[in-house]
Amino acid sequence: MVSIRNRTRNTEMDILMGKLSLIDLAGSERGTVTENRGIRLLEGAKINRSLLALANCINALGDRSKRGFFVPYRDSKLTRLLKDSLGGNCKTVMISNIAPSSS
Repeated sequence: MVSIRNRTRNTEMDILMGKLSLIDLAGSERGTVTENRGIRLLEGAKINRSLLALANCINALGDRSKRGFFVPYRDSKLTRLLKDSLGGNCKTVMISNIAPSSS
């Protein structure tokens, strides 16, 4: 969080606040294709779980028929961190780099 406060006494204070979240989800490929083993395989599985939880949150927020229903923010650490960015009164931009897999 970044906050700016005017320190002059007896004046109106303008407070500007912002939040920037940069999240790198590299390594979420299929384990069988990349032949990862051990820790890297577990790391890829956790990233895939977080991506699934993020997709579930975005789907719940975007479905107009379920307006006001439960949004599963608690399903992963990623969605907990992004809770106010996804569901709050803010502007959110998601940038993704998707490449075709080689067969």
